[in-house]
Amino acid sequence: MNELIKKAKKGDKSAFSEVILYYQNDLYKIARTRLSENADIEDAVQETIISAYESIHKLKNISKFKTWLVTILINQCNRIYNEQSKLKNAYCKYGLNENCDATTQDRINLQFDNLMSLLNSDERTILVLYYSEGYKTKEIARILDMNESTVRNKMSKARQKIENNLKEDYINE
Repeated sequence: MNELIKKAKKGDKSAFSEVILYYQNDLYKIARTRLSENADIEDAVQETIISAYESIHKLKNISKFKTWLVTILINQCNRIYNEQSKLKNAYCKYGLNENCDATTQDRINLQFDNLMSLLNSDERTILVLYYSEGYKTKEIARILDMNESTVRNKMSKARQKIENNLKEDYINE
């Protein structure tokens, strides 16, 4: 992979495409933790790819490519989320949306998605980066621009929320 990244950094478009194809599913999974609408997720991934392509020459350490790419993605997701929030707030303020307090749950049939919906976007992102992508808490802290202790704290709270929900489900059965 490092050889492909080196080639991409030198301007090889096909090498860049191969690298992106390799990481595409990871990008989608991470974006899904931050955004709920498929169109927004696809936009975030697409904007990340464009941004990475335009600035890959700035990448200093090719061994940190994935971390660099995920950081770009998180920033894109945050930008889209903030734009959507502003738009939703404006719609609610002026009475253009009768469902201002309703939250959509696109994947309600899957237990995993139900559990993830208990968590805020930071908690979801941290769990996906840690468990699914294999990042260490120190790396997650750097990607999300948080203190490492904050990452560990949020991870602990997220685990507790999931555990409490599973216990409730078990008791109610």
